[in-house]
Amino acid sequence: MKLTGILPPVKTEKVQVRKSEDSAAATPEKTGQPTDRVVLSAASLEVQKAKDILEQTPDVRMDRVQALKEEIARGEYQVDPHRLADKMMGSLLSETLVD
Repeated sequence: MKLTGILPPVKTEKVQVRKSEDSAAATPEKTGQPTDRVVLSAASLEVQKAKDILEQTPDVRMDRVQALKEEIARGEYQVDPHRLADKMMGSLLSETLVD
């Protein structure tokens, strides 16, 4: 299942690397401090947070899979053809708009 076109694109900024003004004279060995630093924008931090959450989310919800298997085995699983058609059309339209 593709999840494209659901969220608006997030604008991220480039990473800024700043060097101290006297980086030639002040080396990390002499000062004990690093001379470079990285500054991330708030949007970049939000993207990283969302990525971390997605990485912790399982790809398959085994509890839901098991419940559906049991419904099918008992002959209780019903497919709503109108709902299925709506989902198929929505998927087709979202893929057409993205491409």
